[in-house]
Amino acid sequence: MSGPTARAQEAGGSAGLRARAVTGGLPGGFGWFWCGQTMSGLGDRLTAFTVQSVAILSLGASSAQVGVLSATGWLAYPALGLVAGVALAHVRRKGVMVAAELVRFAAFVSVPVAALAGRLTLTHLVVAVAVAGAATVFFDIGGQSYLPSLVGRDQLVAANSRLSGADSLTKLAGPALAGVAFGVVGPTPAAALAAAPFLLSAAARAPVRAVELLPVRPYPREPVGARVRRELRFVRDHPLLRLLVARAALRGFGTGAVDAVLLLFAYRGLGLSSVGGGLLLASGAVGALAGAVLASRIIGRFGTRGALLLTGLEGVSWLAVPLCLLWTPAAVPVLVLVRGFSAVWLSVWGVLDASLRQALAPPGRQSTVHAVTRTLSFSTVPLGSLAGGLTGGALSAWLGWTAGLGTVIAAGGLLAAASVLLFRKEPLLNDHALTAPPGPPGSRRPE
Repeated sequence: MSGPTARAQEAGGSAGLRARAVTGGLPGGFGWFWCGQTMSGLGDRLTAFTVQSVAILSLGASSAQVGVLSATGWLAYPALGLVAGVALAHVRRKGVMVAAELVRFAAFVSVPVAALAGRLTLTHLVVAVAVAGAATVFFDIGGQSYLPSLVGRDQLVAANSRLSGADSLTKLAGPALAGVAFGVVGPTPAAALAAAPFLLSAAARAPVRAVELLPVRPYPREPVGARVRRELRFVRDHPLLRLLVARAALRGFGTGAVDAVLLLFAYRGLGLSSVGGGLLLASGAVGALAGAVLASRIIGRFGTRGALLLTGLEGVSWLAVPLCLLWTPAAVPVLVLVRGFSAVWLSVWGVLDASLRQALAPPGRQSTVHAVTRTLSFSTVPLGSLAGGLTGGALSAWLGWTAGLGTVIAAGGLLAAASVLLFRKEPLLNDHALTAPPGPPGSRRPE
């Protein structure tokens, strides 16, 4: 986890970024934070696969119902994101993260409990996902706001790269483990196992210590509506944050459509089993892990703008999915390759997006800026999920499962790819954005 930090000494506009792109020693508390995030990510992957698989294979959910289920978790951001950001500006984030993980555990463990009682329904699944989604909002914004205080601004790229690598590992192990558990021990025990990592995530927060960064003169407490409007104006008036939000919103709609129908495409279009579906999702984690490892080098080699433009390849790769229609024996290998290549650039985008937001947000605005940007960008994901599910059902009735769902996947990828064009001419987008101070100097207060 730690080692000597290499700092580039070469001249040029990207020298500062390249120095920080090299992974180096991070504070000791980051190790526990990393462990907690890894367990949380594993829980996300296990429960996402298990809940959708239970809905499709055990309860016979339609494509529209799967779209609603997929969208439900994301609806928490437009409903609670801005309020959570304001609330987290005045509380200790670590305690909120622990509480959120316990709520997520309780929500998902209710699924096997209801199944054992013979009362599990699609409505129960939707409610469980909605409750867990609300807790995820507080957990996500809290973690994003806590990280700059834990590692410092000059190590954000290195820290986010490592967190992205851990997330990629959970993408590799999570769906495969969930698929195997689902097929071997059955849906009810698999659903119970899927909730367990959230408990481990909560426990891993205990040893983490950090000094929160606050403005010298903290913002006065004010009505939630007034604070939300002020933070919305701040993001709107900031040229780089505004572009990041717009790009994430367009990408979210496209990838929401892809994610909503991908398992349906695998199960009903290609005839894969639950084990095969799990391995298919896990295959993308290999690419995601490669992207996390290479993110710092890619950012250092191509600069911030160049790396952002290259992340459009995440969406472009899904345009190859219709090739599955040309030769059935090649369908599964093509889908595996597409998912792996797409995931490389998803990791690079994740590192860049998080690092830029954390670097651009002033200390006293970390939670609210993350809340505003996450809420506005994630609000489009459920819309994409609903659109993908409904369109996939309509096209499948007309063209068949493989052609109908494949068309939705390709269209969603095209929209995600086109979103990077927003950055092609932005004059302020350079490596300095990741190193310049975001605002007035902040003070530190013990957690």
